[in-house]
Amino acid sequence: MKKDKRRIIIDFEVLSNAKFWMCCMKDYKTQKEHIIINDRDELLRVYNKNKDSVWIGYNIKGYDQWIFKSIIMGLDPCKVSDSLIEKKMSGWKIDRSLNKMQMYIFEINDSFRSLKELELFMGEDIRESTVPFDLDRYPTEEEIKELTSYCLHDVRMTYKVFKEVYYKYEAQLGLIEYFNLDDSMINKTEAQLSAYILGAKKPNYDRDDSKNFEIIENINLSKYNYIKDWYLDYSNRDLKNYLRTNVYGIETDFGWGGLHSARKKYEANDFIVNSDVSSFYPSIMIEYNLLSRNVKDPSKYSQIRDTRIQFKKDNNPIEKSLKLVLNSAYGACMDINNELYDPRQGMSICVNGQLLLLDLIEKVELEFKEEAEFIQGNTDGVMFKFNSKEAVNRYIEICNEWCKRTKMNLEHDFIKKIIQKDVNNYVYIKEDGKVKSKGAYVKKLSIIDNDLPIVNKAIKEKLINDVDVETTINNSNNLIDFQKCVKITGKYSHAVYGIENISLKVLRVFASKSSLDNPIMKMKSDNKLEKISYTPDRVFIDNSNIIDKEVPQKLDKDWYIALAKDRLDSFVNEYKFTLFDYLNSI
Repeated sequence: MKKDKRRIIIDFEVLSNAKFWMCCMKDYKTQKEHIIINDRDELLRVYNKNKDSVWIGYNIKGYDQWIFKSIIMGLDPCKVSDSLIEKKMSGWKIDRSLNKMQMYIFEINDSFRSLKELELFMGEDIRESTVPFDLDRYPTEEEIKELTSYCLHDVRMTYKVFKEVYYKYEAQLGLIEYFNLDDSMINKTEAQLSAYILGAKKPNYDRDDSKNFEIIENINLSKYNYIKDWYLDYSNRDLKNYLRTNVYGIETDFGWGGLHSARKKYEANDFIVNSDVSSFYPSIMIEYNLLSRNVKDPSKYSQIRDTRIQFKKDNNPIEKSLKLVLNSAYGACMDINNELYDPRQGMSICVNGQLLLLDLIEKVELEFKEEAEFIQGNTDGVMFKFNSKEAVNRYIEICNEWCKRTKMNLEHDFIKKIIQKDVNNYVYIKEDGKVKSKGAYVKKLSIIDNDLPIVNKAIKEKLINDVDVETTINNSNNLIDFQKCVKITGKYSHAVYGIENISLKVLRVFASKSSLDNPIMKMKSDNKLEKISYTPDRVFIDNSNIIDKEVPQKLDKDWYIALAKDRLDSFVNEYKFTLFDYLNSI
């Protein structure tokens, strides 16, 4: 597939009862926009002119592509829309002709977030159209104008999101070019494309052996051999079971999703090493023959890994594309709809990964005992604190021995200072001065992941630069910095604000000092009201575009200050330790 293929973002709106449809589109390169309203001839003209283009949309595979195809193939899009929404039919089942139509599709999606949620994060207008989608008559001129504005807005927002995730499109395009695949492969998901490249094919029978995995022989445990025995016990081979036990002074969970172990409210400095296994699961699959059994020639996976390593050294951008194939293979093992589906291999990879890391932890404990401290263990890495540079050097020797025996490779971060809430929330500064942060409270935000940004910034400024949270928060006058993004899940019918019922599923709220403002509530199916969690007692709502808005006088900055301090306290008591001195000492 050529890199210069035209990319067109599209969105459809259909009012089935009104026999009305509209399509808005935007060219990614030229940014030219086009609107088509109930005009099949015009849509057909655009399609025929752009047959070889890539059509891009948010969740396009579930709805928009079928509306598009139905119009082109001469079917009634309103009936197709009803089948998709009301009858919950899969589009490919509606009419066989729809599957024959050539259409290159790239879907932008997020398993947990709708386009409206991403618009919310971006500070855009998230208000819905007031025109009811069950309208039983043809819409008026004013209603069509409103629907057009609404549809075009979603296309523009999809364009913005596509710009943020364009690297995914490039990576997938890279695979198609590198392996000389048919252009239609752009329609596949990353996991489906990986399965195709590897030549995977599910057997036409159920193996029914997911619990029959084996522990690899290279794992050498003594003190913690009882954990290995727990996995060997078939009565424990149930995804609901897990083992919680003390490992090197930390309560640690073993189960079916990876190792989880960390000291809580922990801070330390000097002689700290974080060690991650590079390409952990792909390496396990290759070295221990645990790739999906549906792949006829496993050597192809190894070749892709080796090529990717060389490309990374050469700064060849295709390495990012090859990484997709390597990293998709494990998750696809657990996906019943993927040709790589092989849960026995998937469970074996996960279990052996945990035991391999436990093996390393045990070797460090036996060598150092109280002279070192185990800080955390996660799915693909471990972190330790030592008391001298010499001890760090001894640790690296242990790691090298472990790598040689297990056929894994470790990459080390040498850390000057760490402040840790738990295994999923920490900030540390490396000896070279670079700062790394992970977790909901301190992660790096983006325009499509932007909840309470001022609190995130205040916590990091305090931990890293010793700037008081009051200073950070009081110095900001951008309204978007203070947005709290709220989602009404399917368990609730709607939001309630004072006496107003709000039908929107996502809302943007702000802490308010005004006694005239109300809390934001949600209505359960049994007509019981609940306050929405983690929101202020008084809020004001602004669902319009707030990108350049300044904070109003009634914004309650004290609420954000209190929240930031509370979250800081979950890292360290009275947040008295920071990374500031360590940054300045480098």
